[in-house]
Amino acid sequence: MHSMLRCSLNLHQNIDISKFNKLHALLKQALVGYVPKKSKILEEDNINKFINEADNELYLAMKVILIIGFNSACRRDELLNLSTDDIEFKQDSIIISLPRTKNNILRTFAITDTNWIELIKEYAKLRPTETNQKTFFVTYRNGRCINSPIGINTIGKVSKNVAVYLKLPNPELFTGHCFQRSSATHLANRGGDLLTLKRHGGWKSSTVAEGYVDASLKNKVDVAKMFVPQENIDLHGCSRNSLYNIQH
Repeated sequence: MHSMLRCSLNLHQNIDISKFNKLHALLKQALVGYVPKKSKILEEDNINKFINEADNELYLAMKVILIIGFNSACRRDELLNLSTDDIEFKQDSIIISLPRTKNNILRTFAITDTNWIELIKEYAKLRPTETNQKTFFVTYRNGRCINSPIGINTIGKVSKNVAVYLKLPNPELFTGHCFQRSSATHLANRGGDLLTLKRHGGWKSSTVAEGYVDASLKNKVDVAKMFVPQENIDLHGCSRNSLYNIQH
């Protein structure tokens, strides 16, 4: 609300409330203890399970949306505006460009997983050939593509539908920001630095980029291992108790 008022007042009344120090102090005090609601993330195992087990006859379009959204930390509208001209099929990879982004920053990424490439190619072949529709994602029903673009709300519900299929708790908490948060968290867990993270998601602010990273269970376990006393670890990474149990 503050952001909306700041833009509107600055545009129409030429008033810059960003310099209202008392207002900022009040807002800062009001934010104490506030925890914003964020979309839950899909772990890597969740994504692989859905892609490998779900029936292509019913879920092929969802799989392709999930693959592209996860690989590029896409927003709903970025997936909606994805055109056939933005996708380049190469021999061992697929190069996808996102020229129409929220921050007007051109983002380009590659997909190299063999299984994922085949799924995208399979979906692309099912698209109607005689059409002027350049939108890549068109409606998919019972193994066929219809000459009608997929709506933004349908794209936004893909993560929720994936959670329902996998029987994950609270599937309604998997919102349209799920792809961004899942992709950013996965990249951070794999050792991606802040600069790489900002480029990946097209975020200009470091604070915003960090806000999309979720402290996943794997990350917490890795941090906990750092507190294990070094004298209890041998050269091969086995604890003394483990070695004792092996010997006996």
